[in-house]
Amino acid sequence: MNIDESLNEQMESARQRMHDLYKQYGFGHAYVLEQSMILDELINQYNRLHQTKKSHHYVQPETSPFLCKTNTYPT
Repeated sequence: MNIDESLNEQMESARQRMHDLYKQYGFGHAYVLEQSMILDELINQYNRLHQTKKSHHYVQPETSPFLCKTNTYPT
């Protein structure tokens, strides 16, 4: 098992645990919030891992298909 697979499994397990705690205790309970912070940290680890990989494949912003030059959000 590589690091991506392990991290993905940990994130899925943490997400499921948070969902179960939410069903049992409700949204604002300390257990749910604590589990949310655990899941957030796993997501941050995943993002840091993939940001490092992406930095070697940088796309110039002006050539990115996702670049939006105008504000498309409703006012």
